[in-house]
Amino acid sequence: MEKDLYNFLAKDYHKKRSKPWKDLETFVKEIKEKEISFTGYNIDLGCANGRNFSAFLQPNNKLIGVDNSFEFLKIARDHLKSDNNLPKNSSNFIQLILSDILFLPIRPNVIQNIFSIATIHHIKGKTQLNYAISQFNRLLRNKGYFLLTVWRKYQKNYRSYFIKDKIKRLFNPKYRKTQINLGLNEYGDKFVPWTLSAEKKTYNRFYHFFSNNEIKKLLNEYIILEFKKMGGPNKKDNFFILAQKVIK
Repeated sequence: MEKDLYNFLAKDYHKKRSKPWKDLETFVKEIKEKEISFTGYNIDLGCANGRNFSAFLQPNNKLIGVDNSFEFLKIARDHLKSDNNLPKNSSNFIQLILSDILFLPIRPNVIQNIFSIATIHHIKGKTQLNYAISQFNRLLRNKGYFLLTVWRKYQKNYRSYFIKDKIKRLFNPKYRKTQINLGLNEYGDKFVPWTLSAEKKTYNRFYHFFSNNEIKKLLNEYIILEFKKMGGPNKKDNFFILAQKVIK
Protein backbone atom coordinates (compact mmCIF):
# COMPACT_ATOMS: atom_id res chain seq x y z
CA MET A 1 0.00 0.00 0.00
CA GLU A 2 1.41 3.42 -1.00
CA LYS A 3 1.32 5.10 2.41
CA ASP A 4 3.24 8.27 1.49
CA LEU A 5 1.09 8.89 -1.57
CA TYR A 6 -2.14 8.58 0.41
CA ASN A 7 -0.83 10.88 3.13
CA PHE A 8 -0.23 13.40 0.37
CA LEU A 9 -3.67 12.95 -1.25
CA ALA A 10 -5.73 12.75 1.96
CA LYS A 11 -6.96 16.36 2.14
CA ASP A 12 -7.90 16.50 -1.53
CA TYR A 13 -9.68 13.14 -1.24
CA HIS A 14 -11.70 14.44 1.71
CA LYS A 15 -12.75 17.54 -0.23
CA LYS A 16 -14.10 15.33 -3.01
CA ARG A 17 -15.41 12.36 -1.03
CA SER A 18 -16.52 13.28 2.46
CA LYS A 19 -20.05 11.86 2.29
CA PRO A 20 -20.94 8.16 2.67
CA TRP A 21 -20.86 6.15 -0.56
CA LYS A 22 -24.52 5.93 -1.65
CA ASP A 23 -24.10 2.58 -3.40
CA LEU A 24 -22.60 1.12 -0.25
CA GLU A 25 -25.48 2.45 1.84
CA THR A 26 -27.89 0.78 -0.58
CA PHE A 27 -26.06 -2.54 -0.37
CA VAL A 28 -25.92 -2.45 3.44
CA LYS A 29 -29.62 -1.55 3.60
CA GLU A 30 -30.50 -4.54 1.41
CA ILE A 31 -28.45 -6.81 3.67
CA LYS A 32 -30.13 -5.53 6.82
CA GLU A 33 -33.54 -6.10 5.25
CA LYS A 34 -32.58 -9.79 5.15
CA GLU A 35 -32.16 -9.65 8.94
CA ILE A 36 -28.36 -9.65 8.80
CA SER A 37 -26.82 -7.26 11.33
CA PHE A 38 -23.30 -6.25 12.27
CA THR A 39 -23.20 -6.62 16.05
CA GLY A 40 -20.12 -6.88 18.26
CA TYR A 41 -16.66 -5.62 17.31
CA ASN A 42 -16.21 -4.58 13.68
CA ILE A 43 -13.24 -3.39 11.61
CA ASP A 44 -13.35 -0.91 8.72
CA LEU A 45 -10.14 -1.79 6.84
CA GLY A 46 -8.67 1.09 4.89
CA CYS A 47 -11.20 3.45 6.46
CA ALA A 48 -9.52 6.56 4.95
CA ASN A 49 -11.41 9.68 6.14
CA GLY A 50 -14.14 7.66 7.85
CA ARG A 51 -16.77 8.63 5.30
CA ASN A 52 -18.55 5.26 5.60
CA PHE A 53 -18.57 4.89 9.39
CA SER A 54 -22.27 5.77 9.56
CA ALA A 55 -23.14 2.88 7.22
CA PHE A 56 -21.69 0.36 9.68
CA LEU A 57 -22.24 1.79 13.14
CA GLN A 58 -25.21 0.37 15.05
CA PRO A 59 -26.43 0.91 18.64
CA ASN A 60 -25.17 -2.56 19.60
CA ASN A 61 -21.72 -2.59 17.99
CA LYS A 62 -18.28 -1.00 18.10
CA LEU A 63 -16.16 -0.04 15.11
CA ILE A 64 -12.39 0.03 14.65
CA GLY A 65 -11.21 2.18 11.75
CA VAL A 66 -7.85 1.02 10.38
CA ASP A 67 -5.66 2.85 7.87
CA ASN A 68 -1.93 3.11 7.18
CA SER A 69 -2.21 6.83 6.41
CA PHE A 70 -1.75 9.11 9.43
CA GLU A 71 -3.18 12.07 7.50
CA PHE A 72 -6.34 10.14 6.69
CA LEU A 73 -6.78 9.13 10.33
CA LYS A 74 -6.43 12.75 11.48
CA ILE A 75 -9.24 13.66 9.10
CA ALA A 76 -11.29 10.66 10.28
CA ARG A 77 -10.85 11.79 13.91
CA ASP A 78 -12.21 15.25 13.06
CA HIS A 79 -14.94 13.62 10.96
CA LEU A 80 -16.25 11.86 14.07
CA LYS A 81 -17.05 15.26 15.57
CA SER A 82 -18.59 16.85 12.48
CA ASP A 83 -20.54 14.03 10.79
CA ASN A 84 -24.24 14.60 11.47
CA ASN A 85 -24.97 10.99 10.50
CA LEU A 86 -23.04 9.79 13.57
CA PRO A 87 -24.16 10.08 17.21
CA LYS A 88 -22.57 12.90 19.21
CA ASN A 89 -20.75 10.40 21.41
CA SER A 90 -19.51 8.35 18.44
CA SER A 91 -15.94 8.50 19.74
CA ASN A 92 -17.09 6.10 22.48
CA PHE A 93 -17.97 3.51 19.84
CA ILE A 94 -15.34 4.13 17.15
CA GLN A 95 -11.59 3.68 17.63
CA LEU A 96 -8.89 4.53 15.09
CA ILE A 97 -5.73 2.48 14.55
CA LEU A 98 -2.70 3.33 12.39
CA SER A 99 -1.68 0.02 10.83
CA ASP A 100 -0.86 -1.77 7.61
CA ILE A 101 -3.79 -4.08 6.91
CA LEU A 102 -1.34 -6.92 6.23
CA PHE A 103 -0.06 -6.72 9.82
CA LEU A 104 -3.03 -5.96 12.03
CA PRO A 105 -2.33 -5.79 15.79
CA ILE A 106 -5.48 -7.74 16.69
CA ARG A 107 -5.89 -11.17 18.26
CA PRO A 108 -7.43 -14.04 16.29
CA ASN A 109 -11.14 -14.88 16.52
CA VAL A 110 -12.24 -11.67 18.27
CA ILE A 111 -13.76 -9.64 15.42
CA GLN A 112 -17.40 -10.19 14.52
CA ASN A 113 -17.40 -8.44 11.13
CA ILE A 114 -14.87 -6.94 8.72
CA PHE A 115 -15.56 -4.25 6.13
CA SER A 116 -13.12 -3.62 3.28
CA ILE A 117 -14.47 -0.89 1.04
CA ALA A 118 -12.37 -0.20 -2.06
CA THR A 119 -9.26 -1.34 -0.20
CA ILE A 120 -7.84 -4.72 -1.20
CA HIS A 121 -7.59 -3.75 -4.88
CA HIS A 122 -4.64 -1.55 -3.81
CA ILE A 123 -2.65 -4.60 -2.65
CA LYS A 124 0.04 -5.71 -5.11
CA GLY A 125 0.49 -9.35 -6.07
CA LYS A 126 -1.43 -12.58 -5.59
CA THR A 127 0.82 -13.68 -2.74
CA GLN A 128 0.06 -10.62 -0.63
CA LEU A 129 -3.62 -10.69 -1.58
CA ASN A 130 -3.98 -14.31 -0.51
CA TYR A 131 -2.11 -13.58 2.70
CA ALA A 132 -4.34 -10.60 3.49
CA ILE A 133 -7.58 -12.51 2.93
CA SER A 134 -6.30 -15.39 5.05
CA GLN A 135 -5.35 -12.96 7.86
CA PHE A 136 -8.80 -11.40 7.81
CA ASN A 137 -10.31 -14.86 8.11
CA ARG A 138 -8.07 -15.56 11.09
CA LEU A 139 -9.33 -12.45 12.92
CA LEU A 140 -13.01 -13.23 12.36
CA ARG A 141 -15.09 -15.19 14.80
CA ASN A 142 -17.02 -18.16 13.45
CA LYS A 143 -20.03 -17.00 11.40
CA GLY A 144 -18.59 -13.48 11.21
CA TYR A 145 -19.23 -11.48 8.05
CA PHE A 146 -16.72 -10.07 5.56
CA LEU A 147 -18.19 -7.26 3.46
CA LEU A 148 -15.99 -5.96 0.66
CA THR A 149 -15.99 -4.04 -2.59
CA VAL A 150 -13.42 -4.15 -5.41
CA TRP A 151 -13.22 -2.72 -8.91
CA ARG A 152 -14.36 -4.94 -11.79
CA LYS A 153 -11.86 -5.76 -14.51
CA TYR A 154 -14.41 -5.76 -17.33
CA GLN A 155 -16.37 -2.68 -16.38
CA LYS A 156 -17.34 -0.54 -19.36
CA ASN A 157 -14.62 2.11 -19.00
CA TYR A 158 -11.74 -0.39 -18.82
CA ARG A 159 -12.94 -3.45 -20.76
CA SER A 160 -11.16 -2.53 -23.98
CA TYR A 161 -7.92 -1.70 -22.13
CA PHE A 162 -7.77 -5.06 -20.35
CA ILE A 163 -8.61 -7.10 -23.45
CA LYS A 164 -5.72 -5.42 -25.30
CA ASP A 165 -3.48 -5.70 -22.24
CA LYS A 166 -4.07 -9.45 -22.02
CA ILE A 167 -3.22 -10.01 -25.68
CA LYS A 168 -0.06 -7.88 -25.49
CA ARG A 169 1.11 -9.59 -22.29
CA LEU A 170 0.73 -12.97 -24.01
CA PHE A 171 2.33 -12.16 -27.36
CA ASN A 172 4.58 -9.13 -26.86
CA PRO A 173 7.56 -9.86 -24.53
CA LYS A 174 8.80 -6.27 -24.72
CA TYR A 175 5.43 -4.91 -23.60
CA ARG A 176 5.22 -7.49 -20.81
CA LYS A 177 8.70 -6.54 -19.56
CA THR A 178 7.81 -2.84 -19.63
CA GLN A 179 4.69 -3.46 -17.54
CA ILE A 180 6.67 -5.46 -15.00
CA ASN A 181 9.31 -2.73 -14.78
CA LEU A 182 6.51 -0.26 -14.03
CA GLY A 183 5.31 -2.47 -11.17
CA LEU A 184 2.30 -3.80 -13.08
CA ASN A 185 3.32 -7.44 -12.78
CA GLU A 186 -0.01 -9.16 -13.21
CA TYR A 187 -2.92 -9.09 -15.60
CA GLY A 188 -5.46 -6.77 -13.98
CA ASP A 189 -2.85 -4.36 -12.61
CA LYS A 190 -3.24 -0.73 -13.66
CA PHE A 191 -2.37 2.76 -12.50
CA VAL A 192 -5.39 5.05 -12.09
CA PRO A 193 -4.73 8.81 -11.96
CA TRP A 194 -5.82 11.17 -9.19
CA THR A 195 -5.64 14.90 -9.92
CA LEU A 196 -5.13 17.40 -7.11
CA SER A 197 -7.66 20.17 -7.69
CA ALA A 198 -5.59 23.08 -6.39
CA GLU A 199 -2.30 22.17 -8.05
CA LYS A 200 -3.78 20.47 -11.11
CA LYS A 201 -1.13 17.78 -10.78
CA THR A 202 -1.86 14.12 -11.43
CA TYR A 203 -0.57 11.17 -9.40
CA ASN A 204 -0.93 7.48 -10.14
CA ARG A 205 -2.54 5.04 -7.70
CA PHE A 206 -2.06 1.29 -8.06
CA TYR A 207 -5.15 -0.84 -8.62
CA HIS A 208 -5.72 -4.50 -9.29
CA PHE A 209 -8.99 -5.00 -11.16
CA PHE A 210 -10.76 -8.30 -10.50
CA SER A 211 -12.68 -10.68 -12.72
CA ASN A 212 -15.70 -12.56 -11.39
CA ASN A 213 -13.85 -15.86 -11.07
CA GLU A 214 -10.72 -14.25 -9.63
CA ILE A 215 -12.42 -12.59 -6.67
CA LYS A 216 -14.48 -15.71 -5.92
CA LYS A 217 -11.34 -17.84 -5.95
CA LEU A 218 -9.65 -15.38 -3.59
CA LEU A 219 -12.55 -15.82 -1.17
CA ASN A 220 -12.48 -19.62 -1.21
CA GLU A 221 -12.16 -19.76 2.60
CA TYR A 222 -15.54 -18.07 2.93
CA ILE A 223 -19.15 -18.74 2.01
CA ILE A 224 -20.37 -16.05 -0.39
CA LEU A 225 -23.87 -14.87 0.57
CA GLU A 226 -24.29 -11.83 -1.68
CA PHE A 227 -22.47 -11.01 -4.92
CA LYS A 228 -23.52 -7.98 -6.98
CA LYS A 229 -22.25 -5.66 -9.69
CA MET A 230 -22.97 -2.14 -8.49
CA GLY A 231 -21.73 1.41 -8.26
CA GLY A 232 -19.63 3.75 -10.33
CA PRO A 233 -20.63 5.86 -13.34
CA ASN A 234 -21.90 2.81 -15.22
CA LYS A 235 -23.77 1.32 -12.21
CA LYS A 236 -21.88 -2.00 -12.54
CA ASP A 237 -18.26 -0.96 -12.02
CA ASN A 238 -17.65 -2.74 -8.69
CA PHE A 239 -18.21 -6.11 -7.09
CA PHE A 240 -20.14 -5.76 -3.83
CA ILE A 241 -19.75 -8.94 -1.80
CA LEU A 242 -20.97 -10.26 1.53
CA ALA A 243 -19.09 -13.38 2.62
CA GLN A 244 -19.15 -15.37 5.85
CA LYS A 245 -16.61 -17.37 7.80
CA VAL A 246 -18.06 -20.76 8.66
CA ILE A 247 -16.01 -23.41 10.43
CA LYS A 248 -17.33 -26.82 9.42
